[in-house]
Amino acid sequence: MKHDFQTCVDRTDQGSKKWRLMRESKENIGENVAPLSIADLDFPMAPGIVEGLKEELDRFIMGYTVPTKEYLESVKNWMKTQHNWEVEEDWLVTAPGVVPAINVFVNAFTEEGDGVIILEPVYNPFSETIKNHHREVMAVDLVNEQGEYSIDFDALEAVAKDEKSKAMIFCSPHNPLGRVWTKEELERVAQICMDNQLYLFSDEIHFDLAHKDYQHHVFASLSPEIAQHVVVATAPSKTFNLAGLQTSNIFIPNSEWRERYSETADRLDLKSVPALGLLACQYAYNTSLEWKEELVELIYHNYLVAKEIIERELPKGIVTPMQASYLLWLDLREYDLSCEEIAKISEENDVFLNNGQMFGKCGECFVRIHLAVPTKVIEAAVKRFCQGINNYS
Repeated sequence: MKHDFQTCVDRTDQGSKKWRLMRESKENIGENVAPLSIADLDFPMAPGIVEGLKEELDRFIMGYTVPTKEYLESVKNWMKTQHNWEVEEDWLVTAPGVVPAINVFVNAFTEEGDGVIILEPVYNPFSETIKNHHREVMAVDLVNEQGEYSIDFDALEAVAKDEKSKAMIFCSPHNPLGRVWTKEELERVAQICMDNQLYLFSDEIHFDLAHKDYQHHVFASLSPEIAQHVVVATAPSKTFNLAGLQTSNIFIPNSEWRERYSETADRLDLKSVPALGLLACQYAYNTSLEWKEELVELIYHNYLVAKEIIERELPKGIVTPMQASYLLWLDLREYDLSCEEIAKISEENDVFLNNGQMFGKCGECFVRIHLAVPTKVIEAAVKRFCQGINNYS
């Protein structure tokens, strides 16, 4: 590969949350161990972003900054070339992250006591945000057939018809499953929301990371009608490791929805983004496509390596096919271990991952393994984990 994806950067002294948590949880950790939990990258940054920011620092004034014409053009071009989606500039509302945008959405479009639908297992801030704002989580379990996940549309429709349900937060591609939803699945979700007058939020933060043979469809690109009934949240952060620069692009084609969202974002002070974040996004989209493509290739290779080890060493485990992103979802229920036992085994063997129960009750006795590290690191970690499970059971 042209770019460096075999150097693992120890980010402990940089204040990385997951590296600090790993160090705090265990004093003596072996060499070449990296945390496999929080979904950000431990590779060197894309050179085009680094070089671009260095140049900008010689001239740029880091005051209050709004998107420039150059920024908007870079975002529009990325959506068109990478996602076959023609966007208009006035659809875009910036946010300091997708989770802050979810907070704005819940506040703008629901009232206390209202129900908000999610499909579990799913990224845990969905349910946390709903609860924090005194709304009710209306969870629908995804159907799991030997690691292959699908939507129970009958169950979703039944919950959508509940008079308490006012909105839905959807994850596409799905975290933690790595599932890329088909066009037909998305259209059916949209139709259910429209039929039941539900406000729909689509978290598409992993949208750049679909693997070969899978095509991500931006929700609002499906049809003009659907575009008027969805808020689409995107960001360069998962793709280019820019989460610390707190810059997300929220697209709301419906002008009434956009005004309502924007007014709430202003009131909550959740619209402004930092100047460096805007610049980093612009340089990522303008200079770093090749870097992104190599990243996706490396991640898929790591997935195949991890899958082969697990299937050989833990034959009762079930690996969910990873269609997007860099998160491997592993079912360990056949090993008859508690969540606490799995966590203990992980830590004892220097494997610091996410236990599945954090993503919903149906995630108990699953684990989520972050794969965006050098191949040698993930290979060694998965081997240690498998050995720990087998020794314990």
